[in-house]
Amino acid sequence: MSRSLSPWSARRVPSSDIFSQFEDFWNQFDRGLTPATRSMAEFSPSVDIEEKENAYLVSADLPGFKKEDIKIEMSDNVLTISGERVQEQGDKKHSERTWGKFQRSFSLPHQVAADKIEAAYKDGVLQMTLPKAEVSKARSIKVQ
Repeated sequence: MSRSLSPWSARRVPSSDIFSQFEDFWNQFDRGLTPATRSMAEFSPSVDIEEKENAYLVSADLPGFKKEDIKIEMSDNVLTISGERVQEQGDKKHSERTWGKFQRSFSLPHQVAADKIEAAYKDGVLQMTLPKAEVSKARSIKVQ
């Protein structure tokens, strides 16, 4: 949901300033969205990826998800996190929470040992450790 950049913007006199026009556009756009339209909008969880010497550490914010609704796949050195949060049933007058499906994919620069990936989900945060695969060491081969 867009927020006004200044607390006095509702009282502002129309301006020719491009920033003011842009802010007015987004405020008008936001007012046109109904709560149902907002909640059905696609969403993309925030993800942090940190590279260590021997592994990648991945954290994804997934508040309100059940761990069984989160899917993690590793294929051709591409990590894909996906899931679905279903809308809670009830007689709500107002709702701003998002729901629906998401999918995020990340191509990693180093091979990962897919069979050693660890994942844990706690307090709405998915944490993964993706160990880097050992690289074949160069060696000399004696011809016989």
